[in-house]
Amino acid sequence: MSKKKIKRPQQYKRPQERTFKDWWQAQSGITRKRIVWGCAAILAVIVLLLVYYFAIYDDGSIKVRDNALVDVQENWLVGQRSSGKNSTYYHFADVSTPEGYTPAGSALATELQQTFSFEKDNITVSVNPVNGSVDEVADSVYSRIGAFVGENGSVGTLSEYQSKLGACKYFIYTTAYTLEDGSDYFSKSLVLYAPSSFKDGCILISVASQEDLAEDAMLTEAITALDAVTLPAGK
Repeated sequence: MSKKKIKRPQQYKRPQERTFKDWWQAQSGITRKRIVWGCAAILAVIVLLLVYYFAIYDDGSIKVRDNALVDVQENWLVGQRSSGKNSTYYHFADVSTPEGYTPAGSALATELQQTFSFEKDNITVSVNPVNGSVDEVADSVYSRIGAFVGENGSVGTLSEYQSKLGACKYFIYTTAYTLEDGSDYFSKSLVLYAPSSFKDGCILISVASQEDLAEDAMLTEAITALDAVTLPAGK
């Protein structure tokens, strides 16, 4: 009786992976040239974009050197924004002295913000840059001001005002308490947020007085200060 031969399955051979070199050599000469030209064109576009962004493009930010703002004029309201290429400091507006007021301060703060303060009789008006839109900042501050004034103060309603710069929001709050020497302290403030040159930045007009002025009177003082604010040309 003859023995049958057992057929064993052939051993599996893993196909050889095709390398980039093999693929490249399989291409025709014309195809290779087209691929090289296409890659060179893409690289050229990337280089041009980088040169434009870092050497030519100007996003309007103010440069900072040795922890100081560079080439800033005295009447510029300067503050921070949430974005920027060279720095985060920007020219928000031009500020002149409001009618009837005298300058009380204009300085570069430690945060590299240029702000302004003016005085008239018993009233102080301040102009400050704020990072954030009018709605964002006004709504946020108003929701927290109650905790700030506490039991010794009161907060008015959040109202709107249409100015030459656009839609503004403002409110009034008061603080009153007794000092250690037994004397009484009272302060009434109005804060108004107005649009600036940027959607993510606004201008704060703050009016403070130790007299119990009517709301209309305080709003008038805020409008007087706001009339002295001008947005930069072209923004």
